[in-house]
Amino acid sequence: MKKILSFAGCLCTVIMMQSCYSSSVYVGKLHPQEDVTCVGTSHNAHFFGGLIGSKKIRAKKYVDNLTDYKVKTFHSFGDYIVSGITLNIYTPTTTKFYVNDEGLKKLKKRRNNYDD
Repeated sequence: MKKILSFAGCLCTVIMMQSCYSSSVYVGKLHPQEDVTCVGTSHNAHFFGGLIGSKKIRAKKYVDNLTDYKVKTFHSFGDYIVSGITLNIYTPTTTKFYVNDEGLKKLKKRRNNYDD
């Protein structure tokens, strides 16, 4: 019974800490109060608790040279599970890219032009 309570306590701690490891960066004239839409997601590999990263992510790939966008990097629940299983040797994160309505229209227009 003690092991079950200990495991439940650890699980609750991990779930509650999820919001502690979140970072949002606003690029350009985008304001935090604006409505934004996710236009891309990237999963990042880090090692030894995030001390060593495996690759650099280029926002250009997701926002196509737009000047106003938001980048949010966080640990998802799945990232925490993998990190816990590997004892923080492998520590994945998730990065999402957001644009406002104006930027979304520009992206759709550019992507439609690429398809032609």
